[in-house]
Amino acid sequence: MTVQQLPAPARFRISLRRRPGTIASAWRQPLAIAGMVLAGVWIFIAVFVPFLAPYDPLHQTDLLLAPPTAAHLFGTDELGRDVFSRVLWGSRLSIPIAFFLVVGAVVIGGTLGALAGYFGGVVEEVVMRAADLVFAFPTIILAMAVTAALGPSLQNAVLALLIVFWPSYARVVRGLVVSLKQADYVSATRLLGSSSRRALMVDVLPNVAGPVLVLATLDVGNAVLLLAGLSFLGLGSPPPFAEWGSMVNVGTQYFERWWMGTFPGFAILSVVLAFNFLGDSLRDALDPRSSWGGQQ
Repeated sequence: MTVQQLPAPARFRISLRRRPGTIASAWRQPLAIAGMVLAGVWIFIAVFVPFLAPYDPLHQTDLLLAPPTAAHLFGTDELGRDVFSRVLWGSRLSIPIAFFLVVGAVVIGGTLGALAGYFGGVVEEVVMRAADLVFAFPTIILAMAVTAALGPSLQNAVLALLIVFWPSYARVVRGLVVSLKQADYVSATRLLGSSSRRALMVDVLPNVAGPVLVLATLDVGNAVLLLAGLSFLGLGSPPPFAEWGSMVNVGTQYFERWWMGTFPGFAILSVVLAFNFLGDSLRDALDPRSSWGGQQ
């Protein structure tokens, strides 16, 4: 009895088939492509905005509240400033700060969560009770309270958002570390004489990177939205700096001049959607139970 051989074309197709549920497969999804395009465009604008903006964001003209024209694509505001240029310059403020907030929250929350999960005891109780205290308040309310207590400014808004964001990473990392530290390979490393620090850094934390990466990607959009919300309420970036939330706030005072609030609002919407699309695609790629990631 001979083993039936597959035809050459069939063997060729099987050899080229990619394993589903990987990072590479995530980038082929429509939402991931849309997210990458939107995020790439805004990052490009934030880097090269001095060469892309047609006007200085603080330059005032005598064209007050002018509607969109060829000279001013998004119209002008109440001081005659070009709204298009101010929207572009707003990306240089909102997007880098959002990345800084997320990186800071990952470092602080991830470190505290890893220590709490690995060592347990008093360390775990202190860290997790502090996280629970932050979770007891709505996110925007707590951020408003901290910013108002410290004084309205961009620096205090960033500090308030950092306080709000770190507990999420502490809780996620702590839960993952608690489950991973019981793994056989971690126990074997400890039996071979490795220190707790080395076992935590080398064997445990690399396996936490996937869920943290997904949460961080989603939180970039959330950081942009919360920062805009604080500025909208007058607790963030002070005038005359170009910031999307404060521009939407001014637009509400001139509701009949629809372009003043609409275009900064669309900028916030596009950035939040971009990073939500990327985060959802990463989550589906890293989760074997996802609808497309687990297809055979």
